[in-house]
Amino acid sequence: MERSRRKPAFQVFYRHGRVYLTIDTEEGQRPVVYPEEIKNRMRLLGMPRVSTSRLREAIAAAEEGPASVVEWPEGERLASRITVVVAEDAMSAAAVLSTPSRGAAPPLVDDVIAELSTAGVTFGVDRAAVSRVLMDRRYDEQITVAWGREPVYGRSRRVEYRFKTTRGKPYLEMPFGRINLKELSFIDNRKTGDLLAILLPPVEAKDGSTVTGKIIPASRDDTVVQIPAGENTRFSADQSELYAAIDGNVRLRDGRIIVEPVVEVENVDYSTGNIYFDGSVVVAGHVADGFVVEAGGNIQIGKGVGRATLRAGENILLTTGMNGNDEGVLECGGNLFARYLESCTVRCRGNIFVEEAIMHSFVSVWNHCILNGRRAEFIAGEALVGGSFWCRKLGNIYDAPTFVSIGTPPELYEEYRNGRRRLYHLDEQIDLLGDKLNRVASAIHDGRRDAKILTAQSQLTEELSRATEEAAVLRKRVPKLREQLVPSTESVVVAEEVIYNGAVVSFGTYEYRAPPSGSWKTVLLVSHGEISAGGYDSREPPEITFPENVSINGHQ
Repeated sequence: MERSRRKPAFQVFYRHGRVYLTIDTEEGQRPVVYPEEIKNRMRLLGMPRVSTSRLREAIAAAEEGPASVVEWPEGERLASRITVVVAEDAMSAAAVLSTPSRGAAPPLVDDVIAELSTAGVTFGVDRAAVSRVLMDRRYDEQITVAWGREPVYGRSRRVEYRFKTTRGKPYLEMPFGRINLKELSFIDNRKTGDLLAILLPPVEAKDGSTVTGKIIPASRDDTVVQIPAGENTRFSADQSELYAAIDGNVRLRDGRIIVEPVVEVENVDYSTGNIYFDGSVVVAGHVADGFVVEAGGNIQIGKGVGRATLRAGENILLTTGMNGNDEGVLECGGNLFARYLESCTVRCRGNIFVEEAIMHSFVSVWNHCILNGRRAEFIAGEALVGGSFWCRKLGNIYDAPTFVSIGTPPELYEEYRNGRRRLYHLDEQIDLLGDKLNRVASAIHDGRRDAKILTAQSQLTEELSRATEEAAVLRKRVPKLREQLVPSTESVVVAEEVIYNGAVVSFGTYEYRAPPSGSWKTVLLVSHGEISAGGYDSREPPEITFPENVSINGHQ
């Protein structure tokens, strides 16, 4: 049978230039320790020789705690080394404790703190953290044991909103995740008397400090803050709280809290007629063909929209989408969200987010146009985009003419393009009118001076004069517009899968046409006066910045 190893009854160890002795007490019993045992242990550890009488004195003194046996300066080589690492910004400091050699005692908390002080670390030292490092014997690890204090920014008072001020911002997460239109809503209805905002107490400025004791002065903003109250709200007596004065949708408009009335109907059809309303409109069902919905706020439609007209001062949310049959119109001052858009005209002063597809439509958007669903296709349409354009597929396999203008204000590009087209038609008209006038002049020269001929000559001359004057104006205006079409270098076109033949992308006056076989996984941008085509990598997608000065409601 194997003999169990007896636990040592005593310990001898080096600490702070001396050898110490401790005697272990087990269950209240103090073991008998002989000087010869201690001598043998000290000899094995390379410690100095000590007389038997001195060891007997040390054994007696060890009853009260660790007893000093002998000086041993050379024992320093066994002790744990304490290294202090101060962060570059001096806002934290760490300690690294090397493993003590056999015969040396672990360092004490005060040893570590003294070393920190020697290194200049005098503030934010956590004794408990140091104690845990020593208790857990976490040697040869860099462990933070001191922290600086950040200054506390002082401010008089600040506003806490009791409603969501950034409704409908799916673009806050990159890359774009799918938008659940059924969960998206711009309407936050409140009852009369509901709390909308409060003024929080002032925050006292407090100076910070580095771990080396350097003071970091705290700044303070003494700006007088008030709750930005708007229409249909009321203050508490001390003006520290703001409440709804009517039932309705709470939102920010031009930085002020308003409560707008909300019209909620099942459908827009002959039972309701057209809707013209200063607030927001929520339609649970559909909007019938030929009807108009105009709202100063938001418009939300639960089901389909056909050959209808929707105009919103803020956002439009189509839970399904629109098939306008070439007569549907969508106009909004904020953002547009839809599952699909087909055969319609869209003018949007914010951003457009579409899940599935935009087909056979004209789209004009001030900021970005993002298609981010499973299909995410833009087919056989025209998009004038002031910011960037993101899709999976641009065009289709049948080479459907598809055009995207990127990086210039859409109204500027549209005026330039329409000006060019108008000038072309005017030149044709001027040639035609000139030919007609020549024939009339020949007829008059041949003696035909009846009233019909003279009237025709007068009318043709007047038409030619008007066309020539308009053409002269456009010949000056169009080149100036062209000079202004300088595309933004931050605008990009991303086609995660393919740009088909037949698709044309314009950056101002520069054009990119896909090759006959198509361009796969493509990122387009303009740089140094030309369009650059690169590859799309889903692991490192391009970044698209949404302007901070344009809120979800489209107001600057």
